Amino acid sequence: MILSSPRVLRIGILFSAAFLLAVPVWGQAPTVNLIQPRGVNPGQTVDVRTVGGNLAGATQCWTSFSGVTAVATDIEKNGTDGGQTVYHVAVPPDAPLGVHGLRVVTDKGVSNLRLLLVDDLPTVAEAGGNNSVAAAQEVPVPAGVDGVVDNLGRDFFKFNAAAGATLTFEAWSRRLGSALDPVLFLYDASGRELAYADDTRGLSSDSQLSFTFATAGTYVVEVRDAQFRGSGNHFYRLRIGDFPAITSTVPAAVTKGQETRVDFVGLDAASAAPAHVTAAPEAPEWLRVATTRVGGATHAFSFVRTTDAPQVLEREPNDAVEQANEAALGASISGRCDEPDDVDYYVIAGKKDQQFRFIGMTREIGAPVDLSMRMLKADKSALVAVDDAGTAEGTLAVKFPEDGTYYLEVKDLLKRGGPEFGYHISVTPQQPGFSLEAGTDAISLAAGNVAAVSVTVARIDYGGEITLTATGLPQGVTATPTTIGPGVNTGVMTLEAAPEFQGGQLSNIAIRGTGKVGETEISDVASVHDFLKGQWSSLVAFPQPLREAVGLSGAPAQKLRLRVEPALVEIKRGSKPTFKVTAERGEGVDEQITLATNPDKNAVPGNVGLAMKPIPKGQNEVELQFDSNDKSPLGTFSVVLTATHKKGNETITVSTPAISFRVVE
Repeated sequence: MILSSPRVLRIGILFSAAFLLAVPVWGQAPTVNLIQPRGVNPGQTVDVRTVGGNLAGATQCWTSFSGVTAVATDIEKNGTDGGQTVYHVAVPPDAPLGVHGLRVVTDKGVSNLRLLLVDDLPTVAEAGGNNSVAAAQEVPVPAGVDGVVDNLGRDFFKFNAAAGATLTFEAWSRRLGSALDPVLFLYDASGRELAYADDTRGLSSDSQLSFTFATAGTYVVEVRDAQFRGSGNHFYRLRIGDFPAITSTVPAAVTKGQETRVDFVGLDAASAAPAHVTAAPEAPEWLRVATTRVGGATHAFSFVRTTDAPQVLEREPNDAVEQANEAALGASISGRCDEPDDVDYYVIAGKKDQQFRFIGMTREIGAPVDLSMRMLKADKSALVAVDDAGTAEGTLAVKFPEDGTYYLEVKDLLKRGGPEFGYHISVTPQQPGFSLEAGTDAISLAAGNVAAVSVTVARIDYGGEITLTATGLPQGVTATPTTIGPGVNTGVMTLEAAPEFQGGQLSNIAIRGTGKVGETEISDVASVHDFLKGQWSSLVAFPQPLREAVGLSGAPAQKLRLRVEPALVEIKRGSKPTFKVTAERGEGVDEQITLATNPDKNAVPGNVGLAMKPIPKGQNEVELQFDSNDKSPLGTFSVVLTATHKKGNETITVSTPAISFRVVE
């Protein structure tokens, strides 16, 4: 039996900067800063330009909707130079609308993950010079306008609207990883302000508004930064159309194998046509879903979670325990705080010593609720309560003291409410498990060398060993067996490339951890959720389908390589065994090589020591020694060393394969 721990177990993990340094930086891997256009249409082949650094030698462009695309061969000198690359991207007709990911691959590695939209709106590029109402750029309706805000800049676009028409305007910027904090203003042709939007709740500081035009005429919409900041990284896609203004779905999850009606929450969600979703048994955990305004032609989009659990959908009135909706333990719950100070109750039949976890999900799925949950006893006294964990929602851990009736109370902590205030609660048995976070989303692995990937663990009632493996590895790459030891919450996994391994090809890999509780195997796939949030201006409404996206490609060989012997060291308590680190030096690598643990502190468990010393100049190996005592923790652990060679202005940094050591009596 294999149990996969719920992804939401990672709520509340905090990371130090040390664990975000996942792989050595060669200074050669490509980076993508800007994508043009930022929206592509299903069923069309689009020239997609990526702008960034180290893009010379580009070979592939990967997108989450069309797979791998080769670099264009007939645009601008083969479509590439050091800072730009062009690809002919064929978007499948059935590509789901919504946020997707893009990477660029060169012969020197793989780029960071960037975001773009699959959109049904035609794309219009900002032309420039549109810095006032009088100079507004004319755009059609509907349109997806791609622009960049300069420092102190203001972008204006004019359009025609019919009498009685209702249009939605939404700026996609933070949700695409932009630094822009957008504000929208709507004017009539004379410049009189009609409406504005700033920090629409649930949209990671992005803005959205809907407006019904009383008279036909020409109107103007403005996009600017809330603080009048701007740069090449302050980009946006302004969507204009007759789609509804939504932020998320209700229910936020659907049961696999069943057709489920999905409604939407947001500023004018009442106008959104419901979607009917049937998730196949093998469906991924997150599905994109789209809707139109009733009678409209253009789409808004969100996503839903898929699960094997049955669903409970809130039914009003349930504002008192006497009106509580029934909720079977194990079923997921979806509801909405319909109005300010709304409180929802669910009645639960609990049995003595049963343990369950009620895990809230709101802001990360586009709902602005700051969730507060309490479990009440039959006499309405509180058994346990929780609110948020930073920008994530809290987890209510419940152990029922006796057989009986209990009530789950759900509300917004700040007593807010409205059509966009939806929530989702996953209800799972409390069982031993863990969740993993990887310290990078992109691995550029040098031929014949090693890449080190940090992994952080959140444990729940499980203190045992966790073995790290990787799946999806290309030919010529192996994963060194790595163990995160008992009670340890950090580890470093290493991938090793054969000397003949070459760059230019992308592999999407997964890092999995497994452990055992008795004879039962437990496991989790490492997420890059927190790493990507840091890269994407700390957006809150996260594109969930991309949270396990780890890309790997080859990079040029380095002039330094390390080997260790033996690969497994046995440490008897109180002993001081040694192992050898050998350097294979290339031309010019003849100075001292310093060695350090990765991370530099707490790389080995308490009461186990590992003394560092360098490989001296002119020598190729050094012997290192473990130290232990009668309190050293028993079990198997792994440690990784980082080697640094400096000569003149050149610094080379490489890693050893993971070194495993087993502490025994």
